[in-house]
Amino acid sequence: MTEQDVIARVRGLTRSELHLCIERGWVKPALSPEGQCFNEIDIARLDFIRHLQADLAANEEAVPFVLSLIDQVHGLRHALKTITVAVEAQDEDVRNAVRSALLEAFDNEK
Repeated sequence: MTEQDVIARVRGLTRSELHLCIERGWVKPALSPEGQCFNEIDIARLDFIRHLQADLAANEEAVPFVLSLIDQVHGLRHALKTITVAVEAQDEDVRNAVRSALLEAFDNEK
């Protein structure tokens, strides 16, 4: 997607706001021979930034903090999915041993 496509898709986003988000590293478009190239994740991130600032009145210092937390959550979700796939690929005895160990660990945290 081009810069114009992004501006058309993100309600209320101006060209200068898009450039500011890129300069601050909040959105990191890929580079292609034609210039910056945006994807669906960039669109979702820009929508979220607009929501934070316009609807929730988050200031410029809060935005990178919130984005960092969101990135961490997504990273953790990806790691958990990877672990789940790896455990599911094991035989039943190993899966049961992992479940038992997890249940015990969670019980010990209480």
